[in-house]
Amino acid sequence: MPRLTAEQLQAHYSDFNVSERILLSGHSHQAWPDVARQGVLQCYDDAAKHVDEKWGAALAKADEVRDFYRTLMGEANGQIALGSSTHELILRFMSDLDYFKQAKASSRPLKIVTTDSEFHSLRRQLQRLQELNCQIDVVPVEPSDTLAMRVIDKLDNQTDAVMLSAVFFNSSQIFYDVGQVAKAAHNLNIPCLVDAYHALNVVPFNLQTWELESAFVVGGGYKYCQAGEGNCFMRIPADYQGSPVITGWYAEFDVLDQAPGKVGYGAGQAAFAGSTYDPTSHYRAAAVFDFLTEQQLDDIELRQINQAQIKRLWQGIEAIGESRSGLLLPKHSLGDNAGFLSLTTPKAAQWVKLLAQNNVLTDSRGDQLRLGTAPYITDTQIDTALNTIESLAPKLV
Repeated sequence: MPRLTAEQLQAHYSDFNVSERILLSGHSHQAWPDVARQGVLQCYDDAAKHVDEKWGAALAKADEVRDFYRTLMGEANGQIALGSSTHELILRFMSDLDYFKQAKASSRPLKIVTTDSEFHSLRRQLQRLQELNCQIDVVPVEPSDTLAMRVIDKLDNQTDAVMLSAVFFNSSQIFYDVGQVAKAAHNLNIPCLVDAYHALNVVPFNLQTWELESAFVVGGGYKYCQAGEGNCFMRIPADYQGSPVITGWYAEFDVLDQAPGKVGYGAGQAAFAGSTYDPTSHYRAAAVFDFLTEQQLDDIELRQINQAQIKRLWQGIEAIGESRSGLLLPKHSLGDNAGFLSLTTPKAAQWVKLLAQNNVLTDSRGDQLRLGTAPYITDTQIDTALNTIESLAPKLV
């Protein structure tokens, strides 16, 4: 069966009214297909029917979510801990660092190596720790061709973790060399956490290809997976046994026969499990993931769709010209670009406001105007957005 066109796909996203609004916010949050509603209703029906016995069905949905992420990462038996946000999972990861569980914690400050282009969940938390006299080494992304080696140069026997992204959330540049950092960290016995949120389901992310078998990986469903909030995960390296200080009671499901008074941990993903949660998000995600499979929208296909759309935007902005629009295209190539187009302008926030007033939804981060596409965005909508940008440019240049 041939894959549906963007115009045909729009009928499956009617609740989000994607045919009437130009949603160039697909890198921040994509529209949910209409089947998501059925997932939400199924969660309600299971709760109403089974009351407290609903958890068997709910945990089965959680496993479906895990399987989807395992498939994206090419790791059929991968260890996947789930959480409502990447921040929650990052805290569990950090609380498992040896620094917090050994006497040496009092002899020196915590040291974490990161970059200056991380998503807010990580950036804010590390900045707060830095204010408390932790050593947070922030490595500038630019020049990007030397980033991996500059990060590696910061690693030493005093480093407690390295935490960085596969795609930089402000520029959309893919950090293909992140595996080099992960391997160097592994050789030094330093935990490495990679934020893959802006890669998953828009940039193929096989762990072996990326050389990230030894890394922890966080990501979620709010962006390119179309699954909405509450569907985040952390991949645990194979054979890793954790004992995080921040620990939910689900982490003892597999060790209920332990001695009274002891804080035990299950193996692998179980050690990083959370606590009682609202399973609606997993029902919704499972329905959406089934839909994506039915529509043959795997990460390979989605990458091809996205690259064609970003190319159309890129060439359109180029045709308008920087002198007329005030919008500066990325320094990196299209092939190194992930799911959105980031345009540099000191008036990024004003652009977002004016575009929204003209039915084109975008967002900005500092001086970056970000235009993100999705498989339900048509070429006509992209061209309309470009025409709108051209018409608004005299007001902002």
